[in-house]
Amino acid sequence: MLGRLALVALSLVTFNYAHLSQLDDQSPLRVEPPAKRIAIVGAGTAGVSVLKTLLVDLPEYATQRWEVVLYEQRRDVGGVWLPDLNPPHPPELPETPLYARLVTNTPHPTMTHPQFPFRPGTPLYPHHPHVQQYHTDLINNWNLSSHLRLNHEVVEVQWIGTPESGRWTVKVKDILRNEYLDSEFDHLIIANGHNHFPFEPEIEGKDAWVKSAVNRSTLHSIFYRDPQSFTGQNVLVVGGGASGRDIAQQIVQFANSTYASVRERVGNPSAPPFPVIPGAVTKPGIRWFTQDAIVFEDNTTLTHIDTVIFGTGYEQRIPFLTEGGHLSLLPECPTGPQAHLTTNLRYVRPVYEHVLSLDTSYPVGSLYFIGLPIFVANAISDYAQALFTAHTIADPSLLLSREEFFDDLLHEEARLRADGLDPGYVGHRIVGEGGATGYQNRLVGYLQARGLAGQPGIPRGRPFTDPWRSEYQGEYLRRGWTRVEERGEEFVREWLEGIETEQQWVDMMARLTEWEKQHEEEEGTYDPHAQAYSVPEI
Repeated sequence: MLGRLALVALSLVTFNYAHLSQLDDQSPLRVEPPAKRIAIVGAGTAGVSVLKTLLVDLPEYATQRWEVVLYEQRRDVGGVWLPDLNPPHPPELPETPLYARLVTNTPHPTMTHPQFPFRPGTPLYPHHPHVQQYHTDLINNWNLSSHLRLNHEVVEVQWIGTPESGRWTVKVKDILRNEYLDSEFDHLIIANGHNHFPFEPEIEGKDAWVKSAVNRSTLHSIFYRDPQSFTGQNVLVVGGGASGRDIAQQIVQFANSTYASVRERVGNPSAPPFPVIPGAVTKPGIRWFTQDAIVFEDNTTLTHIDTVIFGTGYEQRIPFLTEGGHLSLLPECPTGPQAHLTTNLRYVRPVYEHVLSLDTSYPVGSLYFIGLPIFVANAISDYAQALFTAHTIADPSLLLSREEFFDDLLHEEARLRADGLDPGYVGHRIVGEGGATGYQNRLVGYLQARGLAGQPGIPRGRPFTDPWRSEYQGEYLRRGWTRVEERGEEFVREWLEGIETEQQWVDMMARLTEWEKQHEEEEGTYDPHAQAYSVPEI
């Protein structure tokens, strides 16, 4: 995707702000950067990542007259990893889908900002408080708290101006004071996450099935909190993503019976099969409900289910953009040239590389998204997006024209269609061309090709993402760590002793992987299907 753009990159004649570092402070040629006001919405991994990148990774002379504000409607940073202190009952939505037993499904070294690991002693697959603490540590390490506006909800944004110039007006509710404030910004960065508006598929007969028996119910995984609530029930969990599998694994320990409904993978026949959940019976996708039964795609039925839990993901909604008239909801995704942002609740379009809005209402570089990609290791992916965002805000001459970016978007969508995939359905999943690692390398490669290699976070002479971040995503490592924990706290401490730096974490993961492989070979328990990382359903 970057290839066509990269070919012309070195022939571009631009004045790069990075060159200013070569000028003496007293030089009459020194150029003071213009004042900029930048608003970030959301203090989860995406928002914290871009705040840190803007204020730490750019040269100080490029940002010394900037004002950067991060609005967060909740009480602290952490996004979905910050617990909801008083979760409501359905249908009112909770602040987060976080549940008490949530543990990451990837090893934490693969989820971090480069050279900023989790605290020493953190379990390899940490419980959610460790992840929330990592966000706090990012803020505290670089003294960024003065830029946070906690308990401030962005309710509406509007562009006031033309496609060439103007400003964003941002209406914010101060939740604690119950007051509304209006501010103006040159750039708007949306980092509000995508795990708030649950998607529950419409399936024929579902409502009638629920009403036909006293104790039947359905709920979305956003409301799930405790597996013990399902003690003695017969439960069907729908969805093969991380949340669906994790919930099914927990419920198995308490339910009378547990089933996992997983659809056939669409357009991805080479993907490994979904891992078997011990104690749960795997079923295909649901075809329909009758008053007495759930009918599956293979025409088998279940008649004794009490509760259906839908781990079926979330809708791509951004209410404050829609409220201001800058994001329209369409049932179908457009396929050609397009002037304004739309969402079909899966895909926000037109957005270059899932980060840069190409809406014609405002200049390119006025609106960015951080964190739209899903099923990625968030911190490293968000950091790649943040580097692209920060540097193109600091030096707009790095940006190509809207038309060139749009051509690249059309090229990527055509590639997906050639592979039998619908871009409007794939949405912000990173599919093909190296997966998430390839995506991150393309974004930072865009900056490398324009002379920024060697700047903080932008390596020189090598790709952005270290290969070990994808290498240590396998099930060998997960099973090995499970076995370590089963041996007790003392054995866990032995594995974690002296592990502090990023490289030490990488070396430990290598040792653990080999330890587990040797164990499985000796026990004769090797399962070729179980080695693949759990790839989300496409």
